[in-house]
Amino acid sequence: MLRAIAVFSLLLAGTGGLASAQPKAKRKGPVASLPALKTWTMDNGLQVAFLPMPNAPSVTVQLWYHVGAKNEARDRRGSAHMFEHMMFKGTENLRAEEHARHLSGLGGYVNAFTTEDVTAYHNTLPADYMDFAIRLEAERMRNLWFRDDMIATEKEVVKEEIRQQENNPLFTGFLRFLEIAFKVHPYSWTAGGALADLDATTTEDLKSFYDRYYVPNNALLVVVGKTTENAVRASAEKWFASIPRGKEPPKLGPELTEKPQTEKRREVVAPAQIGVIMRGYHIPEAAHPDIHALRVLALILSGGESSRLYEQIVRKQKLAVQVGGQLVIREHPGLMMVFGVYLDAAKGKTLEDALASEIAKVRKGFVSKAEIGKAKKQLQAQLVYGMENVTGIANQIGYSWIQRGDAGRFLEDLTALEAVTAADIKRVANLYLGDSQSSVVVIPPAATTGAK
Repeated sequence: MLRAIAVFSLLLAGTGGLASAQPKAKRKGPVASLPALKTWTMDNGLQVAFLPMPNAPSVTVQLWYHVGAKNEARDRRGSAHMFEHMMFKGTENLRAEEHARHLSGLGGYVNAFTTEDVTAYHNTLPADYMDFAIRLEAERMRNLWFRDDMIATEKEVVKEEIRQQENNPLFTGFLRFLEIAFKVHPYSWTAGGALADLDATTTEDLKSFYDRYYVPNNALLVVVGKTTENAVRASAEKWFASIPRGKEPPKLGPELTEKPQTEKRREVVAPAQIGVIMRGYHIPEAAHPDIHALRVLALILSGGESSRLYEQIVRKQKLAVQVGGQLVIREHPGLMMVFGVYLDAAKGKTLEDALASEIAKVRKGFVSKAEIGKAKKQLQAQLVYGMENVTGIANQIGYSWIQRGDAGRFLEDLTALEAVTAADIKRVANLYLGDSQSSVVVIPPAATTGAK
């Protein structure tokens, strides 16, 4: 049971992203200090962001492609995820796995990830080898080697990841929750993919996806660390300038925009080892100024064992063995979720009502200055801790570009969080968290007696 709870918590923890920025609030003195962020656009459309860290012994080179699961065809889910694997499997001038092997041999490491909005590739290594890492990223931007045998192998790797998730009934319940919350937008599926769609995906399908999205005018090169702007400019020009600008990648059409939700949606799905009640609401896109107030509100409600939900529902009412929540912050409007994990089916309705009750309290304005101050400090600390190394800073830059269209907007977050007031929290709670705007999925526990 505990393992299942942990898996579910990790599932939700992975759905967040950087919040948006409000206009800068007046504040006495700076709250953080970083060197100036430099950004520019090359002739072929490749955007570059550079932040010098002269005291760092290393450099991170990252390439962020503005393509994720939301850009997939509805019957080809998993295409974006495939490239997270395929991009390490050889190019016209580099054998399979040599990208990672070369950088590992230099004392560096590589990684990649896919979300609903982005696919990003990370290289962190000793600063002297920055140019080599940029060369490797340029090589696989347009020279990826498409081989049927490689694609078949990587399909099986991705499909095994999907099977492991689908064996967890909590995950399948979460997938159903997304389908209920999003009626038309492709946020109704995750970046993992779907087995049947991967089976149907051909080499030509993947090549077409690559040609649409893996082009310089759909990417951001991020360099952070011990180097200079001149060195970054020279390296980027040397290795990327010869890659021609591609056609402008297609954008999601207006027909995929979710209409405002005006009626509560609720569904009971198949029982699982433990019971879970998920409750969610639509929130604005990451670039919206209300996101910061929603971040503070979410932390007050579900941020650890001192949160509202834990104190009331776990400690006092003993209706659940665990509670939590998450802001699913995306480039397009996302979700605010709360959940409760329970063992006794007889307590399910009471738990569902208790979750709704805590939401209703914040809508009435029952939030203290102490709670707001604590949440602000926690969020500000998280932001600062996320910039402790070159990789963390580069991640902030990349997410800011993807989710808000500006690589430097994250620099406003500390003061924007500080500006959130009790009135802001009440306002956003009433604007977005109405009962008629909620979606609820109930996963009943399979066993109702004798559980501990």
